[in-house]
Amino acid sequence: MADAVSLFSSPPHPADTFMRRDLRSPVLVTGSRTRKPIRYFLIDFDLSMFCPPQDAPHLRQPPWGGDKSVPEFSLPGMPPCEVFAVDIYCMGNFIRKFFIEGVSYSKPKQGFDFMRELINDMTNPEPLNRPPMTEVVSRFDVLIRGLDDKALRSPYLEVGKELRGMDLWKHRFKHWIYHLRGFPAIPGYVPSRR
Repeated sequence: MADAVSLFSSPPHPADTFMRRDLRSPVLVTGSRTRKPIRYFLIDFDLSMFCPPQDAPHLRQPPWGGDKSVPEFSLPGMPPCEVFAVDIYCMGNFIRKFFIEGVSYSKPKQGFDFMRELINDMTNPEPLNRPPMTEVVSRFDVLIRGLDDKALRSPYLEVGKELRGMDLWKHRFKHWIYHLRGFPAIPGYVPSRR
């Protein structure tokens, strides 16, 4: 889910996103995600639960959620699972399926292979070998810092596709201007401090 209100002249209508909320006139896009960062939220309807740190380990009876490929869910008798290890697996599997490898209805995207080792660790069949979220975030920071500006500003395309003609020149010109004006390639991203 995304909070993209900052991109528009006035909030869009939830049912007709090309119109203002009051349906009086079309909504105007006043910026790009690079110039006006938006916030993304990872949500799960009615699946969240509060886990106080003192109550560790945080176990829950499977299955739950939409990802039924979680290895713990196929164990005989389905014993309770560590909820955070399952979350790590589900997040890694989502990124693997929709960005790195693709699925029947969504082709893989270019430029995400730099995350493959991290994603493989997140989807390790053995829950105890999956990294905790703090390690995932710090490893992601290191990976992002290792990418150059060209990689960070590359277009979001399916594997095998490329920009051509005017689309290529528009992309290059726009990102050259952003670079000259000092807009970061990842808006609002601040690597974690060590």
